Amino acid sequence: MKKARVTVNIRKDTAVAPGPVPVPDQELAERSMPRGAMWILALAGVAIGVGIYSATQSQPSQPSTSASKAIATVTVEEKQFESTIRAGGTVGAVDSALIRAPRMRGGRDRGGGGGGGGGGGTALTIESLATPGSIVQKGDVVAAFESRSTEDMMDTFRSNVAQVRRRSTSQKASLLISAETLRQELHKARADAAKAKLDLRTSEVKSKIQAEILALQAEQQEAAADQLEDEVRLSEIADNATERTLDIDVQLADNRLERTSFDLDKMVIRTPVSGLVVMETMMQRNTPSQAAAGDQVYPGAYFLRIVDLSRMAVFAHLNQADAQLIQIGAPAGVRLDAYPGAVFEGRVASMGAMAVGAGSSGGGRGSRGSSRSSGGQWVRQVPLEIEILSDDERIKPDLSASGDIRIAFSDAALVVPRSALGDSDGRKVVWVLEDDRFVVRPIEVGLLSDTEATVVSGLRAGEVISSQPIGDQGEPVASRSD
Repeated sequence: MKKARVTVNIRKDTAVAPGPVPVPDQELAERSMPRGAMWILALAGVAIGVGIYSATQSQPSQPSTSASKAIATVTVEEKQFESTIRAGGTVGAVDSALIRAPRMRGGRDRGGGGGGGGGGGTALTIESLATPGSIVQKGDVVAAFESRSTEDMMDTFRSNVAQVRRRSTSQKASLLISAETLRQELHKARADAAKAKLDLRTSEVKSKIQAEILALQAEQQEAAADQLEDEVRLSEIADNATERTLDIDVQLADNRLERTSFDLDKMVIRTPVSGLVVMETMMQRNTPSQAAAGDQVYPGAYFLRIVDLSRMAVFAHLNQADAQLIQIGAPAGVRLDAYPGAVFEGRVASMGAMAVGAGSSGGGRGSRGSSRSSGGQWVRQVPLEIEILSDDERIKPDLSASGDIRIAFSDAALVVPRSALGDSDGRKVVWVLEDDRFVVRPIEVGLLSDTEATVVSGLRAGEVISSQPIGDQGEPVASRSD
């Protein structure tokens, strides 16, 4: 009977369970071994293999020293730094002219209701209108209203003026004749009174009765002359009043004619400035709409705007807490919501002296909300005008826009992400990568923006820092550049 030797091979780096492996051995085969001892050796080998296998399975795996957590890093660089504040608003023209329906000075004469400011309440019909979006020059006709009735009134008032003048002239002539007649009668009465006085002087050679008669005649003639003199004086006063009344009638007729002529001239509207024709939204039959030829508008109603495209601006609002950071003349980058990729050059032209409620117009242009809107009692904003310096045909009125106003600028500075800053004992710190380890380092921070910070001291250009604060200092890590 041949005998076999059992050996156990255990590999620490494998997970295979060891077991008895029969190995033929010529030398052992030739030896004689008791059967019991052979079985004991076999069982001992199996037990040892099972124990080693169990130990290797229960032992936790050790992490590789080469594996380490990755942290995003950035490189400190020297570049241009700019800090801005954004203000949103609406594009509008710095110079524009609002065109409104003419107020009729002769409205009451035409029987129209009295509107505010002396204008009539009768609606006017638009005969012609400039094309919206077209460019007009100063002095061009942009709107014309129906004028036939006004021309008819002018003819009536011209005839009325002529009649009043003729009537006044005739009455004044009659007054002159009457006055002259009274003067002649007065002269005759004075002559008769003088003759009576002369006749009275001959009373000495006449009888007493004749003398008395002459005295009575002289007294009667003198009284008649005095009465005529009073009539002449009162007649002159009455004639002057009548002439004044006639002059007033003539003036009223002339005024009616002048007002009607004024109305006729206002029926044709010419633009006082050159620019783009923009239709204003107005209420017609309780519905917002834009005017067109054939529509009726009431005197004084705004229906058209001429926008000077040579000077455009963003009329915006800024939180009152940020207003103190803005300076007049500060540069700004203007962005239009309609053209997201375009940036136009601008500058702060003016800023309101008083804060207004959120949503209120504050005297600005464009579409505005009500100052009584939600939050308007608490959030206060300052009106701001950002003049657009770029000349571009895409810049049109009523476009929503925003302006990034520069509040701090450095031509060359060490710049790091603001997210990389941490706090330690009241100082700003960053984590610098040194020999595969991040080491905390205090720094002095200068200008700040929403996303970046400038470093005055503590860092050099080219150094690598963590983009976020980290906890354990000196921990070995693998850097990962963003």
